[in-house]
Amino acid sequence: MTELLDGAKVAKIINDKTAQRVAGLDKPVTLAVIYDPDNEGSQLYVGMKSRKAAKLGIQTRDIPVGADETTESVIALVESLNADDDVTGILVQSPLAKGIKERQVFSAVAPSKDADGLGAKVQGMLFGDALEPYTVAATPQGVMSLLNYYHIPTKGKVALVIGRSQLFGRPMSALLNNADATVTVAHRFTEPDILKRLLKFADIVAVGVGIPNFIKGKDLKQGATVIDVGMNVVDGKATGDVDFDSAQGIADFITPVPGGVGPMTIATLLENTITLAEQNK
Repeated sequence: MTELLDGAKVAKIINDKTAQRVAGLDKPVTLAVIYDPDNEGSQLYVGMKSRKAAKLGIQTRDIPVGADETTESVIALVESLNADDDVTGILVQSPLAKGIKERQVFSAVAPSKDADGLGAKVQGMLFGDALEPYTVAATPQGVMSLLNYYHIPTKGKVALVIGRSQLFGRPMSALLNNADATVTVAHRFTEPDILKRLLKFADIVAVGVGIPNFIKGKDLKQGATVIDVGMNVVDGKATGDVDFDSAQGIADFITPVPGGVGPMTIATLLENTITLAEQNK
C-alpha cells in the first residue's frame, strides 16, 4: 500500500505553532512580498500567502513590480525594505518580469530578512551546513519537515533530485546531503536512459520540473518515497510531475497534488518569517 504524505495536515500543525509564536511577540510581524502583477500564477500564490498570513496574525505588504521596472530599481526597492524596521521578512516571488535579473535581486535581500532563503549568502550557509541560524527556501525545507513528520529516514539512503532551480532543486539537494543521504541531481540535460537508471536506484525521489506526469510508476524503485513538487493544470485539474495513479503500489510514500508540498511551502515561509522576527527582536 502507498501512504500519502499529507502536507495539508502537517502544514496545519506548523501554522498553529506559528500563530502562537506571533501572538507571543510585542511587535507586529510583517512580510513584504515583491511580485510581478502580470503573472497570473504569482497573483494567485501571493493572494494565498496573504490570506494565510492574516489568519496567523502576520501582516503582509504586497508590492507589485511590473515590466517597466529594471534590476536596479528592484534592488533599490529591496534595499529600502532592508532598512525599514517595520518589515520583518522579504519575499521575492519568482518569476519577476522579463529582463529583471532575479538572482541579483535575491541576493540583495539582507540575510536577516531573507524569508525564503534565496540569497547567495544564506544559500552558501546551507551548502556549507553552517552552525549558525539561517533560513532555507520554503519548498525544500517543507519537504524535509514532511519527511521528518512521517519518520522517513534519509541517512545512508539514495536520493535523486530532479530539477536544479535555485528555489527547489539546488537547496533540496543540499538539505538531503546535510541529512546524510547520497544525493544525485538530474536536470534537463540528463539523458533519458540515464535518468531511468538513476530512478531505479533511488530510495527518495524529489521532482520539480513542471512537466505533467513526467515520472511513471514503472520508472520507480519498489518502495521509494516520492516527493512531487510539480503543480500543473491538465484539463482544469491540478496535476503533478509524477503519474500518481501508476505510482500506487510501487511507492511506499507519495505526496498528492494538490495537498502535498503546496501547503507546506506556505506554512514554511510563514514559519521562516516568525523565526526572523524572533531572531531580530
